[in-house]
Amino acid sequence: MPDEELKRAVCSAIDANAGKIIGIGETIWNNPEPGYREFKTAKLAAETFRSLGLPVKEGLGITGVRADLKLGGPGPVIAVLGEMDSLILPTHPQCDPATGAVHACGHNASMAGLLGAAIGLTQAGIADRMSGTIAFVAVPAEECIEIGRRLQLIREKKISSLGGKGELIRCGVFDDVGLSFMLHSGGAYCCCRHNGFITKKVTFKGRACHAASPGNGVNALHAMTLAQSAVGLLRERWAGMNPTVRIHGIVTSGGDVVNIIPDTAGMEFLLRADTIDTLKVLHKEFDRAMSGAALAVGAGVEVETIPGYMPQYDDEELEELYCDAVKVLDPEVPHRGKRFMCSSTDMGDLSTIMPTLHGYTAGAAGTGHGVTYHIADPQRAYVTNAKILGSIAVDLMAGKAEKAARIAGKREGKLSVSEYIALADSLSATTCREME
Repeated sequence: MPDEELKRAVCSAIDANAGKIIGIGETIWNNPEPGYREFKTAKLAAETFRSLGLPVKEGLGITGVRADLKLGGPGPVIAVLGEMDSLILPTHPQCDPATGAVHACGHNASMAGLLGAAIGLTQAGIADRMSGTIAFVAVPAEECIEIGRRLQLIREKKISSLGGKGELIRCGVFDDVGLSFMLHSGGAYCCCRHNGFITKKVTFKGRACHAASPGNGVNALHAMTLAQSAVGLLRERWAGMNPTVRIHGIVTSGGDVVNIIPDTAGMEFLLRADTIDTLKVLHKEFDRAMSGAALAVGAGVEVETIPGYMPQYDDEELEELYCDAVKVLDPEVPHRGKRFMCSSTDMGDLSTIMPTLHGYTAGAAGTGHGVTYHIADPQRAYVTNAKILGSIAVDLMAGKAEKAARIAGKREGKLSVSEYIALADSLSATTCREME
């Protein structure tokens, strides 16, 4: 069977299950779960894989799931990914009222695409016409949120990484995988590079006293206020040097009662840039600003640096396969081509060790990570998504999987897993300035 006929068979199987695939996307939308807590989504994924007759591994990085489709002949292993976790946005009109969780990131569509592709590739009856293994991987914790909680999980040795793909790399889930790809829902089709980032957890330490006698204490909140001003000036400096840089954060604590001078104030920040070298410079400048703000008011400060995600780069051949699939499957929607996004994805971690693709699909509307975000076109967001993933898999694995083997063999600039772990760990640091 020619490759195009194989792809048509996969797409026909997906069309035959379109209602089920849309139902998966809507079920996950209605049951949002933040990172490392995606138990209902993981159960749905495992049950779907088992219904297709695939062997399943669960509990990978707490909630991750992998299922393998063995094809007709020997060959490389490729991974098709879906992201399970939600954001927390309590003002979104469709958030979970108990938790504030909502898929304002579109990961419900990512999972619908993954499971839909698994349905199409297993039920099309073409596995014996391809070679190698397709690993379907449901990944936890792409959104780097609730940093304090995740640090506690790290201290308890339940995880080793803030992000799910970095965690699964450390767990050995990708040890046998030669390349990986996924799609993220959006308003249009495009391929994007992304910033990497490091995370900062900042704690200012002062001395409490009655607020009516502030001279008896040291106000940690004042140090934090100065630090925020310093960060604003850093942003201006970097805007002229590297427009991809982003520095943004939140206040996590700033005092408990109004008539006591706060002795503790906390912030969380993400520092984003397009290269590891730039991140290292940002790291030093940020810590210097925090230390200077503490010094100015006589406070202490502790800055904990946690590796976030690596800069993400798509493989050009995988981009071409994606673009070809989009042109065939949804020619009515414009393709925006290649772009750079200042946001980040832990797909960057995988791109440091293997060729990857992080493409976008149409079907969503509103502001990403905002209160207007929603799935406007379920057919495109869920079903066409699955068809694109399935078509790319066929292109790679048809016949003797020569295309997948060639792309997986491109190792220039890639790190081994141990080298990746060493690089990530080298970004960890804690700096302290004691209160005077």
